[in-house]
Amino acid sequence: MIVLHRENNAIRSAVIVEIQLGTDRTKRRSWPVYVTTVRARLDCSTVLLVLTSKGWIARWARRPIDTGHPGFILVPVVLDFHDLPRIIDPKAGRKLPELAVLSAMAHRDLDVASAAIAAISRLPEDRKRLYLTAILTELPFELRRVLEDGMKRELVERYFERKSFAQGRSAGRSEGRKEGRMEGLRAAVLVLARARLDALTTADEAAITALQDESALSALIGALDGARSRREARAAIRAAIASAD
Repeated sequence: MIVLHRENNAIRSAVIVEIQLGTDRTKRRSWPVYVTTVRARLDCSTVLLVLTSKGWIARWARRPIDTGHPGFILVPVVLDFHDLPRIIDPKAGRKLPELAVLSAMAHRDLDVASAAIAAISRLPEDRKRLYLTAILTELPFELRRVLEDGMKRELVERYFERKSFAQGRSAGRSEGRKEGRMEGLRAAVLVLARARLDALTTADEAAITALQDESALSALIGALDGARSRREARAAIRAAIASAD
């Protein structure tokens, strides 16, 4: 990924961002090529920034790369998670939501995770879902459950029920209240399922959306809320889908 700094419609500098999850000897050959190629193509100052979550990878990445040409030694700028600030203010997080997400992944505590979730709340749905998954995945299980339990089941149901009911009325549907309640239950199931499983398959989402039994949806919400593992959550979803067939 390349991040550009522009000033007066002109590119002033470029930052090549590399995410390293392990060591790779080939990168010590390719990184100097990246820097010189981007510099030649954009005609601007170019910096290589390496991001990593592990200190030992950071130490490897910081080693100078001697290209063999006199004076041409590339020393990557390396940032590991320990260098990231601990952001607990949602207002500060909203200014740089991606940094808030990285902070939550790095520090893995409840205050930072809560601030990051608040920081991403106004982002487009696809980005928000991606970032939420990243935040929850990095949290220890106990803290993750505390955070998820903060999303009260009844509040989730009521929120989506009100939203869907309003949409039903505006569309002129005579059964707006019933349909709104059903859509609210389905939406609540999807929210809890994504939180418990990190991700849902397209088939799972389609099957949940197709559920028509109000009591089955309510029971599934309860089962997901009480699930202690991904296996239990997956079993609850499969049972609900199977009962509808």
